[in-house]
Amino acid sequence: MIVGLLFVTLFLFMRGGSSNRSSRRVSSTAPASRKANLTMTKIPSNYRQRAAVSQRGSVESLSYRTTYRGKSYPKSALVYLPAGYQANSDKKYNILYLMHGAGMPPSAFLGGQGRDQTTGMKVLLDHMIADKRVDPMIVVAPNYYPDKSFMTGNYYDDGPLNRAFAQNELTRDLMPLVESRYHTYAKSTSAEAFIDSRSHRAFGGFSMGAITTWFVFEFHLPYFRYFMPMAGDSWTEGDDGGGTAPRQTADKLAKTVLDDHLQAKDFLISASVGGADGTGASMAPMIREMHRLHGSLFTNQSLLYRIDPGGGHDETSFINQAYNSLPLFFNQRK
Repeated sequence: MIVGLLFVTLFLFMRGGSSNRSSRRVSSTAPASRKANLTMTKIPSNYRQRAAVSQRGSVESLSYRTTYRGKSYPKSALVYLPAGYQANSDKKYNILYLMHGAGMPPSAFLGGQGRDQTTGMKVLLDHMIADKRVDPMIVVAPNYYPDKSFMTGNYYDDGPLNRAFAQNELTRDLMPLVESRYHTYAKSTSAEAFIDSRSHRAFGGFSMGAITTWFVFEFHLPYFRYFMPMAGDSWTEGDDGGGTAPRQTADKLAKTVLDDHLQAKDFLISASVGGADGTGASMAPMIREMHRLHGSLFTNQSLLYRIDPGGGHDETSFINQAYNSLPLFFNQRK
């Protein structure tokens, strides 16, 4: 990822083959999404204000433990439950795991606990669900930092943390807890149940959270059908690998699909970046090679790459990007 001086201010969200890979055979079924409009639009002006009280989802915190490099750490994630969610109901919900960028806490997406948050993503979700642009969904905002001591101010230090979260913590510690507590489509927390329910599960992230998203695609494609990397390339071939090693990156991601016995119709990657965001310099070469070298897998339907006109490396742009991507998931029409 090549980031210019535009992004040095921290609160503008500085960027920021394994035995643990999910590799069971997945049945190749229904199309991954509706056809996308490649023109990215801005959110409606009223989506910048909170929705009516009755339309606001609630946010709660979920605690768990994880292990990183042999040491145990207490962790927490924020969980968004849409308006009308009832713990004693049998209704099932799609689920989106949403990862922050470098220097950001999960609260940058969902605010704190309660219903009255003003963060852009929380407000966006409330409005999109209320307006039926998307079906009601559960959104989980975890933290890839084991604790605050890992926040060095240099996003390149975060690459191993992104990989470790995607490769280990996500499926070993977080998903079993979340999907046994809330009403998702997973009938249990077994590998088979996660595979069977993959069409109701998405992973997305902004900046270094997009790096995490590409790692989730690489390691756990059998568990997820939908991916939303915003302003970030794949680092599977090293830091900024989407720009410095685009061909090798494309080859490796294609191998992921083939090893899992999947086809283009079995997944959707809706990748995006702001038009004034320097991370596009790393994303574009990788996307171009994925389309060019492996066009039967990364088609214009399974791999989208869209630009938010004039968008920067900031909340305003990633909210626009999410607004355009989320209606494509879970076979949901706009």
